[in-house]
Amino acid sequence: MKKFIYLFLLAFGLFFTSCEKEELYEEPITEVGIQEDDTTSIYGKYQLISGKMYITNLETNERKVYNHFDPGKSTSSLRYDGSLYPIEDLVEGVTTWEITPPPFVPGYGEFILNGDYANPFGFNVTRSNWTIIEDPSGGSGQQMGGSAIPLEGHLIDKAEGTVMFTLFQGYGSIDGYNVRYLSELTFKKLY
Repeated sequence: MKKFIYLFLLAFGLFFTSCEKEELYEEPITEVGIQEDDTTSIYGKYQLISGKMYITNLETNERKVYNHFDPGKSTSSLRYDGSLYPIEDLVEGVTTWEITPPPFVPGYGEFILNGDYANPFGFNVTRSNWTIIEDPSGGSGQQMGGSAIPLEGHLIDKAEGTVMFTLFQGYGSIDGYNVRYLSELTFKKLY
């Protein structure tokens, strides 16, 4: 009986150690897309055309949606209480983002806000995440208070070149309630 148990354990061990191993991480994401066959490169220049802010009350779970822009309002902020840094300022039809690729992944590319090439932000690309960060070379100083802005992209219409970016999850207090908020911004890809 002992011989049978040892043979069983040996066979069991060989079976599980000889299986093909799967990589824990996906290949680097360098495209925005809804489906694999309907993608466009994230790298390039974009112009802001619309946006919404989603607010969730963390105590009541009530959810509200606000438009960043309407016919009488062409400016807004990624922060519910108003901008602390210029990267949080949004101007419909004026705000531009330009994203340049890193030399390798994971790595750092550049994020250029409104054509300000003298003061770039960093664009950190890992195997599964994109993040706008302070300039990794330190040349621009702190432009975001030392924080980072996680970013996700979704292709809306390849023919029109529209992409929606979900970003800036923040926490705050509204009317005495703790809230979480994030923005979805729609951009037209210029090139």
